[in-house]
Amino acid sequence: MKISLKLILFIIIFSVITFVSDTSYSQDKNNIDVVLVMESSGSMKKAAKLFISLLDEKDSAGVISFSNNVSPISYLTPVDSEENKEELVKAMDKITSDGVQTNLYDALNKGLEILSKDRKTEKSQIIILMSDGMMDAGDPDEDKRLVEKLKTELTETLKDNEIKVYTIALTEQSDRQLLQKISKQTGGFYNLALTDKDFHLIFTSIFESLKTPDMLPMNKNGFLIDKSIEEVTIVATKGSPDTKIQLNAPDGQNYSYKNIPSDIKWFVSNNFDMITVKNPVEGRWEILFSTGENNKAYIITNLKLVTNFNRLYSAFGEPFNMEVWLEKDGSPVKEQEALEKIDIYIELSRPDGRTLELRPFNKGGSIFFRRIAPYTPGSFKLRIVADGKTFEREKAFVFNVATAKESQEELEAKRSAKKMDELAVKKPVEDKKPDEISWGTVIIKFLLITLTLGIIFLVYLKRKKLKDIKLIFLKNKGLHKKDEQDEQTEKEEQGEIVEEGEQTEEEEPIEEAQAEVDEFQKTPKIDLEQPEKAVKEIVKNEEVEKEVEQEQQEESVEETQAKVDELMDIQKIDLDIPEKEIEEEVKNEGTTSDQG
Repeated sequence: MKISLKLILFIIIFSVITFVSDTSYSQDKNNIDVVLVMESSGSMKKAAKLFISLLDEKDSAGVISFSNNVSPISYLTPVDSEENKEELVKAMDKITSDGVQTNLYDALNKGLEILSKDRKTEKSQIIILMSDGMMDAGDPDEDKRLVEKLKTELTETLKDNEIKVYTIALTEQSDRQLLQKISKQTGGFYNLALTDKDFHLIFTSIFESLKTPDMLPMNKNGFLIDKSIEEVTIVATKGSPDTKIQLNAPDGQNYSYKNIPSDIKWFVSNNFDMITVKNPVEGRWEILFSTGENNKAYIITNLKLVTNFNRLYSAFGEPFNMEVWLEKDGSPVKEQEALEKIDIYIELSRPDGRTLELRPFNKGGSIFFRRIAPYTPGSFKLRIVADGKTFEREKAFVFNVATAKESQEELEAKRSAKKMDELAVKKPVEDKKPDEISWGTVIIKFLLITLTLGIIFLVYLKRKKLKDIKLIFLKNKGLHKKDEQDEQTEKEEQGEIVEEGEQTEEEEPIEEAQAEVDEFQKTPKIDLEQPEKAVKEIVKNEEVEKEVEQEQQEESVEETQAKVDELMDIQKIDLDIPEKEIEEEVKNEGTTSDQG
């Protein structure tokens, strides 16, 4: 007799609600808000109920139906009581199968709207999109536009809001390429469910990915219970609907569906049995008559296996550093004596079915480390197992490795996005228009330049005049030194006595030169950066010079000129003597003259 898929899923969901409603197998930090977005399909409703039944009291869930129209059936509801879970299950029963269209864009957009409205920063936000068809809004041109908009605009918005989308294609006619792209771009995961056996495997996989529950490793259909375990829920896979699963306890007790005490709950389905045991007896338990494939044992305990692994996708050959450690009551286990007795290993199942066993090493403290770099494209399964002799723990993950081509394209896309972000940070530089010509500005600049050049020329003349004065003084000094003794002797012979305070004719040019030097040194320095002020100073100085020159001309123009002509025949003297040295020589010569 052929059993319908709807009936099988209904039985599964009913049993899961009964057995998991009051348990919590996940870590506290992985609380989620999840919106299930599904088409109006009977089989899909059953699968959605199964997932909701796996959530714990700190999670919230909502339900959206989409077909011709998008209808929120239930907004985010805390899954903290049996009544609320029942309310969510009843909400799914309101979904009908009347529609014939599949508007994926509107469905995802509505899920985004619900999560954004009730966003809680301490929770991860998830959308699970289930579809059995292609984008169909009733117009082929509109379908193309919406698909393109979904791939670019909507997925970017989901990424910006840190909302992960897990997608499930339920038929070969689903737009699997689109669903896979959506999940990958938002950090979710894509699955294909073609038979009833796929449903419970996919949803337990999503549950493990989102909640990272504490688990026990299965060894030959057996598992080890230690004293820290408060509760265990076993999922035992069956080879056929007629298989009768049995459970053997360490104390010698045998349990079956028809022979269980009140603290054990047991559900039977065609593909698996689910058994929940509160306060299980310590020791090794055995599952009889199970295929052993994909068996699970979720536990509630204060001794946990923890890892930093959290990826769902990996580039081709991209290495990642895996760290593993144990926690008890929320703190890392650091006792070296205890850690030395723990055997930790990693099982990596490749897409081709081969399984590799890898051994991490203790990097110090409580951390075990291993670097992994997968080079085979496809879906990988990862198991981390800790065997402490008196206890066992397990973590399970699924992730995809991209092809080399996909990895290269993704790398180029990241580089391009990085460059765009860097350019966006920089302020845009506006194109500068050439300034209009202002003749007033041009004239002012011309006058300033001309004035500056004039000031420089005046300074040059002033310096040249000083050099001429120095030349006169030095020539006169040389002549004076040469004839000083002869003149003194001649004066003594003639009985000429030069009284103190009187000036001779030869001393007059010296005093005049000294007066010129002193006058020049009194002249204020010219500030070339302030042309107007500089001009005023030059004019003032010129007036003073004119007055001095007039006085000198009035005293003895002809006499001074005669002396200069007489001294011009003396050989040239190096004019590159620093001004400071000349001043010293003038000062010294004046002293010498006074003494003479």
